[in-house]
Amino acid sequence: MFRSTVLSTLLLAPWLSAASQSSPGTGAAPTPIVWSRDPKVDSAFVANYAVAGTPVGYRLRIDPQAAYKTPLRYSRDGGLFAINSGPGHIVYAPGDTASGSYTVTATVSQQSRSKPKDAYGLFIGGQALTSAKQAYGYFLIRESGEYLIKVRDADSMRVIINWKRHPAIPFDTLRGAIRATLAVRVAPDSTRFLVNGEHVASLPAGVVPSVGTAGLRVNKDLVVRMTPVRISR
Repeated sequence: MFRSTVLSTLLLAPWLSAASQSSPGTGAAPTPIVWSRDPKVDSAFVANYAVAGTPVGYRLRIDPQAAYKTPLRYSRDGGLFAINSGPGHIVYAPGDTASGSYTVTATVSQQSRSKPKDAYGLFIGGQALTSAKQAYGYFLIRESGEYLIKVRDADSMRVIINWKRHPAIPFDTLRGAIRATLAVRVAPDSTRFLVNGEHVASLPAGVVPSVGTAGLRVNKDLVVRMTPVRISR
């Protein structure tokens, strides 16, 4: 009985139609997240979470057992996604896949200071994103002018390059108002990471997964605007 109640409470409606998103930011209030004690239920829940304003054709996957302070909200601001991120999550279009040599690019801007400092950016090489075996590599920046490169494998994360300052990354710990264009450039022998066209890091091929879906990652309790990813070959 408990299981069926949790399932009916947690598994949300199918993805929003274009008509339901014609007025960004409107619609029902975000559904509060109530975690169950059943990992299988929670796994299905995080892979199919949706809120009013979710971009048409995109999927969200929230972090399991996420702790957060504000509701997750999406709206459109011209060609940008305006995101009030409650739980940390990724957002992606299932058709945004790449392999071989390619570059993934997005422009990101933070609207206000985060407490504590949190991060946002790109992910690449996404595999099994709707299952418990999700995997991807990600490249994030934050308002302190630092970047981070990690790999996610199911519910475990591996740090490849820990938080590191770089002069190419805007710095504003007072207001938290920064803007940058991020890129990940995949080649047969390496994966390069760029901010505003400037090289900030390079890794040998295979250290970060590069075959699969590309999209955006936003950590918890941030107010950001981000362009959809662009994949060029």
